[in-house]
Amino acid sequence: MVSNMNNTKKHSTTATEKISNIRTARLHRFYTIMGIFIVFVGIFSFQLIHTHYQRSAVDQQIQTSKKSYASAKSQNETLNTQVKQLNNDNYLQKLLREKYYYSKAGEIIYSLPSDHSSDVSQN
Repeated sequence: MVSNMNNTKKHSTTATEKISNIRTARLHRFYTIMGIFIVFVGIFSFQLIHTHYQRSAVDQQIQTSKKSYASAKSQNETLNTQVKQLNNDNYLQKLLREKYYYSKAGEIIYSLPSDHSSDVSQN
């Protein structure tokens, strides 16, 4: 009978150890799965944040490019207007007379002080 009791104790101890081992294995498996899940969530979060910052930078570049484009377009329109005006003979003669004091044969040009002050303010 004594040996029977020892076997029962050993049997109950091993059953408790098995249950404890199973719990430990399950807990270890749970922590491993949660660790892997947290790593994937971290990588995904990093990608989202990185993409957001890249998009913000691209949006800022787009805004800068739009402003530059508008400025270049305005300048192009101004230059096209000037080209059209320079192709007009009347305007070209007027410009040469005013800016460079070009005169026709036998014509005398007098420069007054008020004329010089307007030239300085335009340049």
